[in-house]
Amino acid sequence: MRCVIYLRVSTREQAEGGYSIPAQREACMKLIRENDWVLVDEYADRGESARSTARPQLQEMLSRIKKKDIDAVVVHKIDRLARNMSDHVAIKSILTRAGAQLVSVVENIEDSASGRFIKGIHALMAEFYSADLSA
Repeated sequence: MRCVIYLRVSTREQAEGGYSIPAQREACMKLIRENDWVLVDEYADRGESARSTARPQLQEMLSRIKKKDIDAVVVHKIDRLARNMSDHVAIKSILTRAGAQLVSVVENIEDSASGRFIKGIHALMAEFYSADLSA
């Protein structure tokens, strides 16, 4: 299976301090190695909020996905990809049309009808968490 990794931290302080990106990368790489998948590329948005899809590396990755040469996007957690349901659905739609699946290391959810339902719940929880932080 050909895959890409998407990594993200929210703040410039996290990005400059190296917080989380190396840990996310290592967890993703472990899953890829365990499954004998082929890592094709890596995309990392450092200091970018997931409240919007206007992230340079995310957009570059989605353009790549549309070429239909990737089987999976590996993320550490679903909330690294999106923090609101509408963005999650839009991104997931792009992946589905391209024949790619979303694989979360932490959530470890299967790609089935019930798995997609659980991924949606995780996306809603991420949206709630973000809204709660703002409040």
